[in-house]
Amino acid sequence: MQSRAVRRAGTGVLISAAMSGILLGAPHEAQAVTGPAQLRASEAIGRYDSQKLSWQPCLDKAELPGLPRAYYRLQCATMLAPRDWKTPEAGVDVRIRVSRLKSVKATDPGMLFTNPGGPGAEGADLPLLLVSAERKKLMAGQDVYGMDVRGTGGSSNLTCGGARDLSVDPRVRSQANIGLLLDAAELTARACAVAGGGLREYVTTAQTVQDVDLLRRIAGQEKTNWLGFSAGTWLGAHYATAFPQHTGRMVFDSNVDFTSTWQASFARQPLGFQRRFESDFAPWVARHHSVYGLGTTKEAVIASYERLRSRMTADAPVEDAVTLDDIVAGTMYAKMLFPDAAAALADLNGYVRAQSSGKFRTADQYAAKVGRRVAAIERTGLRRTFSGDAASTTFLAITCQDTPWSGGVQRLRTASSEAGKKYPLIGWATISQPCAFWDRPAAAALPTPTGKDIPPVLMVQSENDPATPIEGARAAATNFAGARLLTVKNEGDHGLYAGGNGCVDRKVENYLLKGELPAVGSSCQGTADPRPGYGSMRVATAPRSGTNPLLALRQIRELVH
Repeated sequence: MQSRAVRRAGTGVLISAAMSGILLGAPHEAQAVTGPAQLRASEAIGRYDSQKLSWQPCLDKAELPGLPRAYYRLQCATMLAPRDWKTPEAGVDVRIRVSRLKSVKATDPGMLFTNPGGPGAEGADLPLLLVSAERKKLMAGQDVYGMDVRGTGGSSNLTCGGARDLSVDPRVRSQANIGLLLDAAELTARACAVAGGGLREYVTTAQTVQDVDLLRRIAGQEKTNWLGFSAGTWLGAHYATAFPQHTGRMVFDSNVDFTSTWQASFARQPLGFQRRFESDFAPWVARHHSVYGLGTTKEAVIASYERLRSRMTADAPVEDAVTLDDIVAGTMYAKMLFPDAAAALADLNGYVRAQSSGKFRTADQYAAKVGRRVAAIERTGLRRTFSGDAASTTFLAITCQDTPWSGGVQRLRTASSEAGKKYPLIGWATISQPCAFWDRPAAAALPTPTGKDIPPVLMVQSENDPATPIEGARAAATNFAGARLLTVKNEGDHGLYAGGNGCVDRKVENYLLKGELPAVGSSCQGTADPRPGYGSMRVATAPRSGTNPLLALRQIRELVH
């Protein structure tokens, strides 16, 4: 799940089980149909269920030669779904891009649906992660499916018309500055309402879980197994709530508190990012003071960061202080990005020192290095993951529409001030919240997932995850019947499975393939910290073994698009 403070681009219910006598969760099963309206709806669902998908290779070997050979096995198709599953007979369709990686061994393979989170992240490429990570046993036993959820990627796109956040320092709490930040958030919400047109109100979790089950029915599968990262845990929990009879084995990795609201989940993020910054990143930088010169203790590193930020605020050099916060927070998602973040801070320190001493040629050299460093972080990190604004707009539509937001402007002022004082890295920036101004469409309430009547769910969670803090995962595990929480200790990465942790990989696959849950209270140890250096300046190559899964997915996209 992306942080709103980190994700500055574009800022960017569950349908009732019964609809006039037709159960949308299982439209192909015998239902009581009464009256012409119900008959038309039933017939419409039947037409969607009976469509034949034209599966074609996602990647053209002639256009994209030299990729790992197994990449060319991924197939893609366009699936049509009702724009509004509550009125499928209306005849207004949306396009949904779907993918599958067929098993090469199983005669009767199961179905594993994968989702990378966001919410609103493109997911049709996600099966390629299992290829790059060489998860051969998992791929041998199941057909692996992905989807660009409605609103983003190769599916029908949503837009906010290119609205952008202002680069205004949220730490400046003058009345004028606060007013500007709030006005910008309100303008974003209004732009989304206008530019989103007739699609916006139908980009929700409620609609998307129906799309997923349509794919299951077209695939001819009885059960949907699940591998969801980040906000994909929210989608998975709501799918299971809507379709318990078709829920198979589910693995939730890096968990949103899917038993609560989006507002409550985002309220935990300032704590998560600050803890990761202070407990993992700063001590790592301090251990490598000889490389970066930022301090020999974590306290010294944090003080160095704050001094640098203050100088940038006063002098307005290459990258402003707001962008500095954004970049550093973005690198907290995966420790393999720590060298890039530390190198950027070291280069910026060199820039400030050279500029203040009048050595402008040296300052220009540092400025060029900073520019390259920031470009590398943005290219390989999780700060700006998608082009255009479809993904960020879909993110807003889902999080603003699924569950209500309360408190309005006054709560934004108070809560962001309190969070900023405790957790300054992103806490102040939480005032930029378009959901407080969103025109939420009238819709049935999204039920709170309870886990009742579904198989056990395996939840995997690192202790210091910044974007989905462990407090939310623990709350969800407590409130979701049958959930089994696997804690990864001495770890803070967001995204764990298929990222090089052998313990996590074994336990996840033992469950997905054999139904074997780890014992209550089980844990794994995190992977080793990265070596210091001045960043890898990564190029578009296939991810190497041990790459954080969500970073690996980003590298895969760089490679295939």
